[in-house]
Amino acid sequence: MISILKGFFKLIRVEICLFAAIGLFVSGILAEDLTGFQWDFLIAFLILFFSTAGSFAINDYFDLEIDRENQRKDRPIVLGLISRKTALFTAILLLVTVVILSTFLNLTAMIFALTSISIFYLYSLGLKRIFLFKNLLIAGSYSATILFGSLISDSFLEPITIYFAIMGFIIGLGSEIMFDIADIEGDKAQLVNTIPNKFGTQKAAILSIFIYFVIIVLDSLPFYVFFDSRFYFDYVFLALICIPILGYILLSISLFKNQTKENTVGNCCVKSYPILPLAF
Repeated sequence: MISILKGFFKLIRVEICLFAAIGLFVSGILAEDLTGFQWDFLIAFLILFFSTAGSFAINDYFDLEIDRENQRKDRPIVLGLISRKTALFTAILLLVTVVILSTFLNLTAMIFALTSISIFYLYSLGLKRIFLFKNLLIAGSYSATILFGSLISDSFLEPITIYFAIMGFIIGLGSEIMFDIADIEGDKAQLVNTIPNKFGTQKAAILSIFIYFVIIVLDSLPFYVFFDSRFYFDYVFLALICIPILGYILLSISLFKNQTKENTVGNCCVKSYPILPLAF
């Protein structure tokens, strides 16, 4: 029983689901829409948690051969902790749950949620095999969380929300290109077109490093450019944003020196930066 539970939590990546939900609340605070307990944000939290979990489940269902080829020790189906049938049932059940919950949101948020979850399920069904689509779609998931949090109470996107959504997209793009380096063997075997497959791991690493450089340059932009009075020439924000900037510098140096699978997997992108606005 314990091994089944362990396999289930590995399947849905519960920690990533929770992280995404935190990003939702951060977005609500940034937009000044979330000021206390609100039922619509609780429903949105469940939608985001279940849709993220379902996306992982359906992805593992279809990616079994790729994960075996890549010798993924973090995939529960490969490890035999959970069956492929259970992953499919979980994905379908969570999809139905998300569809039902979405009807309790305003029209804009409902359409956004249903469109997003549909795209990510189609991604696992085969869209990921289209060159660059895989990277762009996963990068879009980073910004989708931020945009979703701003649409729950109204349909207006604040400038600071748009900024963080763009940054989220850039972060996701750089990370996915880097992670494709680690999965190059399985992707080649399953004919999944990625940048490392087409141009080699070194060029993919250089592109990823360039994207991280863009992040380093833009991360502190709200300090110098007036997006929001909470960040404009706020030295606390500047000090906090230096933490992920340093992380990206160290990550870039490591990736430039070493493009092996082990090093790439170990280099987890600094994903804590969307949480920083909670300090204000």
